[in-house]
Amino acid sequence: MPIALAKVAKKIRAKKGGKLDQLSVRHTNKLNRATQREAKLRKLEASRSKTREPELVRVGYFKVATKDTTEPLSIPQIRDLIEQWVHRNDQELSELQEVRRPGRPPSTKEDLLKQSIAREMEEFRTGFYVPDLQDMANIEWLQRWDGGVGGLAQIKFRRISREDSEASSKMEL
Repeated sequence: MPIALAKVAKKIRAKKGGKLDQLSVRHTNKLNRATQREAKLRKLEASRSKTREPELVRVGYFKVATKDTTEPLSIPQIRDLIEQWVHRNDQELSELQEVRRPGRPPSTKEDLLKQSIAREMEEFRTGFYVPDLQDMANIEWLQRWDGGVGGLAQIKFRRISREDSEASSKMEL
């Protein structure tokens, strides 16, 4: 039983002398409202986590990629990591294209992969949002990150562009 629902049931039991009256319309309505409140909160939490999931996966990639790092990375090294991230689905995309018969339209999955790669390449052109890997203290924070949304607040992020020089990369707080 969810926490809020248990609290409502406990309050009803306290007023009724330890038992829950199933035939009481008022008590049934209270329990129904509590159940609907719980469902609404679970639905909102699921939508929030679904929205943040791609960001968490991206940061997780950079955590794994910098696992054995002992010194800050240079801009070209960071760009190489970003290139690897952007092209992580190239093999799957080529397999889908090989399987497709000539003259047939691309599958939905193939279209989604192409769109994802194009979107990330455009983001890389304008400034790819990554943890600041030029700061060793930030890399240490990244290594201690537990994978949750709350831990992202301690990590500094930066936008790295494909063509920008080191001096023109913009810092993000």
